[in-house]
Amino acid sequence: MSNVLSILRIIPTSPEVSREEIVSRAQTELREGLDLDVLKREEEPLFFGLYAIKLFVKTADSDEGTETLQKYEDRLLALEEVDNCEIELQTIIDY
Repeated sequence: MSNVLSILRIIPTSPEVSREEIVSRAQTELREGLDLDVLKREEEPLFFGLYAIKLFVKTADSDEGTETLQKYEDRLLALEEVDNCEIELQTIIDY
């Protein structure tokens, strides 16, 4: 069965917010009960010291995988340190 690789682009509320804390929570407590894997992360400079966080997330290529990713995105958006979260790219992968 194939999997889907999604890149989530997370924008913190300010440059003072700990990006490490957001990533740490995203890799542990926010993915509890969800069938997904956070494969890697990158940071992209935006402006005035603000950085976007890109999380590379693997889910199943199914309706359940789509629902799982939506729940994960909703959990990220619920964090008060996160201003915005969007799916930047999705592609099918075979691992």
